[in-house]
Amino acid sequence: MSTEQNREQAQARPLGVAMIGYAFMGKAHSNAWRNVASFFDVPDCEQKVLVGRDAGAVAEAAGKYGWAESATDWRSVIERDDIDIVDICAPGWMQTEPSRRRRSRKA
Repeated sequence: MSTEQNREQAQARPLGVAMIGYAFMGKAHSNAWRNVASFFDVPDCEQKVLVGRDAGAVAEAAGKYGWAESATDWRSVIERDDIDIVDICAPGWMQTEPSRRRRSRKA
């Protein structure tokens, strides 16, 4: 599939959002994703998957914050075709590797 076809397909569906991290900033960003269209003219977004290290805690947070599912492996999540945006809310020292991998995937 060409890059243009990928863009057209992505525009035909809501943008899939994944978020890495679910503590304080994850809670704040979840609220922002639920309400972004009220403040900005943006395409439809869907809170697809919340990622964290503790399976039980991240699953509980996903349900509480409006995410469709949860996961513990950020590497597999950022490779998914239904994920268009990755919001990294993990502590600063944990952000470098996910951001580099995602950028290189889309390049």
